[in-house]
Amino acid sequence: MTLAARMKAFLFLTLTSSALATDWPQWRGPEVNNHAPADAQPVTEWSAEKNVRWKTPIPGRGHSTPIIVADKIYLTTGDAEKGTQSLLAFDRKSGKQLWEKTIHQSGYPQHLHKENSPASQTAQWDGSNILVVFENDQKVKVTAVSPSGEIVWSKVAGDYNPSYQFGYGSTPVLYKDSLIVNVGTEKGGLITSLKTKDGEANWTIDRKGHDYWATPVVATVAGKEQFLISGLNKFSSFDPATGKLNWETEAGAKSMCGTIVWHDDMIFASGGFPERGTTAVMADGSGKVVWKNIVQCYEQSLLSHQGLIYAIADDGRAHCWDAKTGEKKWSKKIGRRGVMASPLAVGDHIYATLKNGNTVILKAGPTFQIIAENQLGTDTYASPVALDKELFLRVGKTDKGERQEFLYCLSK
Repeated sequence: MTLAARMKAFLFLTLTSSALATDWPQWRGPEVNNHAPADAQPVTEWSAEKNVRWKTPIPGRGHSTPIIVADKIYLTTGDAEKGTQSLLAFDRKSGKQLWEKTIHQSGYPQHLHKENSPASQTAQWDGSNILVVFENDQKVKVTAVSPSGEIVWSKVAGDYNPSYQFGYGSTPVLYKDSLIVNVGTEKGGLITSLKTKDGEANWTIDRKGHDYWATPVVATVAGKEQFLISGLNKFSSFDPATGKLNWETEAGAKSMCGTIVWHDDMIFASGGFPERGTTAVMADGSGKVVWKNIVQCYEQSLLSHQGLIYAIADDGRAHCWDAKTGEKKWSKKIGRRGVMASPLAVGDHIYATLKNGNTVILKAGPTFQIIAENQLGTDTYASPVALDKELFLRVGKTDKGERQEFLYCLSK
């Protein structure tokens, strides 16, 4: 390689790394742990008028969290009147909607729980395209869309015929050049790995037994890269490259929704139905359940941060435990019942957004302290995203019986 070619390659890698450092490319962020980048310094106070850089209406309805790639924001939505499911792109600087790509013009889901939506799965950026997943025509369909809004490919991951007509809710996880999709149904349940370049299958495994909606994660835990998922009364670990089962431990509930979190050699999850509770398990294949309690986070995920596990439970109570022992550090009521968004770690702060649109900012650590409380809209289902000095929130507002969603960029 010539000197000029080496310099060009070095410049490309430098620019790419710089761009990626300020991206939120997937569910739960760059490290898939719902930690904002170390340099993030978002606002801690806001309202409908205070520290609002921009606010833009979102057509339709969805619960998916925004992803941010370079100067664009992507999120999914569904329109019940039109019967469509779409991907939206917004300009990060101004909030202007750049385009809407209709992914499905028919096959709109007919059965949805009142707390679900036709667009609850967060989009994923694979480095070239935006990957979106919808329940459509009783199937789970995966579509790759270019940054300019063109469909690159579309595949069916599996049939979706659940026993409980609540709708789909599991966001897939990226692993290298693959997208791993969970179809959690009692009959026909499966997990499949698709090539991101064309949607062709790498591997598919059966995983049936009960309806569940858990979003999986790939993490290096106990010195090993593991694909981790809960549900069916067990925590399970697979090899993300082959789908081969590493180990399973009896834990959790039949129906689980959140994403597993980890600390050192342990993993943690909360749920569910009909069983309820939070459980810590060794991820070394020993099957050891280290600790558990009866705190329930059904829809939302836990947060692992600096040796502590945080939970914003369904009843509006916030909890903090020692990750290793499960020792309770504190447990305080921060709002009324109803939590859908997952807590976000930003430096030494925890951003906990409740369903009623109130975000409570807590001091991270073994001592309970509320830093601020901020109300925006009348409901929030999507999780907050923090990058640089900006905070992004997908919020619903109901006025005289009419609900409208908005995307906010909050900054000084």
